[in-house]
Amino acid sequence: MCDNSDNSQTEELRQKLLAELYAGAGAGMGAMLLDEQRVRRGGQEELDRIARQHGIE
Repeated sequence: MCDNSDNSQTEELRQKLLAELYAGAGAGMGAMLLDEQRVRRGGQEELDRIARQHGIE
């Protein structure tokens, strides 16, 4: 069972990743948007994996 703290951390990471993807796309790296659906649908483990791929802690 997940508590609100875990959900809050997951959503915070999701928002951070989306902001990073949109910033990159706005800076001319449109391919970053390819990960948008992975970020929107992913659980904590998937988000952690994406964060590592993008160098986000």
